[in-house]
Amino acid sequence: MKIEHSVRPWVWAWAGQVVSTLGSALAAFSLGIWLLQQHASVTDYALVIALSALPGLLLAPVAGWLVDRCEARAILLGVEAGSGFAALILWWLFEQGELERWQVYAFAAVNSSGQVMRMLTCQAAIPRILSSAQAIGRANGLMQLMVGLPQLIAPTLAALLLGSVGVPGLLLLDVGAVLFSAGMLGWLAWVATAVRATGQGRVVAVGGLAAVLAVLRGRPAFCALLAYLGVEHLMLGLASVLLAPMVLERYSVLVLGTLMTCGGLGMLGGSLWVVARPPQRLIRTVLLADLMLGVSILGIGVSTSPVVLYAAAFVAFGCFSLSTSSDQSFWQRSLPNAVLGRVLSARQMVCLLAMPLGALGAGALADGWAIPLMSQSSELQARLAPVLGIGKVGGLSLLFAVAGLLYVLLAGLGLTIAPFRRLEPGWVASTQVVAEPG
Repeated sequence: MKIEHSVRPWVWAWAGQVVSTLGSALAAFSLGIWLLQQHASVTDYALVIALSALPGLLLAPVAGWLVDRCEARAILLGVEAGSGFAALILWWLFEQGELERWQVYAFAAVNSSGQVMRMLTCQAAIPRILSSAQAIGRANGLMQLMVGLPQLIAPTLAALLLGSVGVPGLLLLDVGAVLFSAGMLGWLAWVATAVRATGQGRVVAVGGLAAVLAVLRGRPAFCALLAYLGVEHLMLGLASVLLAPMVLERYSVLVLGTLMTCGGLGMLGGSLWVVARPPQRLIRTVLLADLMLGVSILGIGVSTSPVVLYAAAFVAFGCFSLSTSSDQSFWQRSLPNAVLGRVLSARQMVCLLAMPLGALGAGALADGWAIPLMSQSSELQARLAPVLGIGKVGGLSLLFAVAGLLYVLLAGLGLTIAPFRRLEPGWVASTQVVAEPG
């Protein structure tokens, strides 16, 4: 694969962001383990995870507004400064023996907020810096790698380093990663040029929610795509919260760890595929990848073989990476640059809202319907038990399989609607939408 000349500087900037993201993931993982060791509380550990997700939902509207008004390099340098300063404070508190739980929670929130800003800034910068469809597609594949690599590497690497350098060493490693990324941004200052768009012709000055609504009115198909993403992430939230308890009921921690490793490798493979061969028909690629993802989720739910489980996880995570990068490319190539950050933040809010709703729904459905159904003798239970099992494991497997089936139906419905699957990127409104002055 030959990388276009215009993409190469962006790749160097991306490498710096990967290093910084990995450093933050190592620090966050080590602090979570430290909380478990110090307090033996699963609730404390769960709070770290929750606080890593909540700020993204709250920050998304402000993040989109900033991305449309500020230089990308300035935003990323601000993210690095905040992340490095937070890690340095925690290192000092740990060395003084004064580190407390609430400070770890605050660090998790800062890390999450920085990651939201980082992702939105990079996503909005891609079509503003790169011009060709191939370059944009490859850049989105690299963005998925930036998400997947830390998830794949951080837990194992942190476990290895904790024994030798401990939590303080990993916090200092995070600071070093921040300095590396900031240095890379300084070296490539000319890459992240100012991102404010200059309007041409008749313009409509709008801001905030009005900008998003103006874009949706300009191309109503975006509303259908947003609705599709919302339902899709409901299913993802339902499946993701059920995966670990279902696998642990059937198998062991070792199988769960191997499963997640296979999933990480699948995400890596999907990202590399996009980098090597960016999809041309973006929405059709999204729908086909989601169809395969749904089949894989269904397979995980009904599987009684660890080998089938590993293969399904590899395919599922790979298809998720392919679908997400293709969807991002479609939005980036279809939106006016002046409101790109705000519309992408609205898209992110839909996904961030849908996933926890799906997760909450999974808990209620599992305890109130699926597990009781598979625990009581009935004709339906007798038919399903040979495939799914009985009791708790049967209920979790049933709900997981239902999530996969709904995913298949959703993607299949999208494929049957010709105007939807044939959507092409591009902005076709009669007026341009730009940010209001100031």
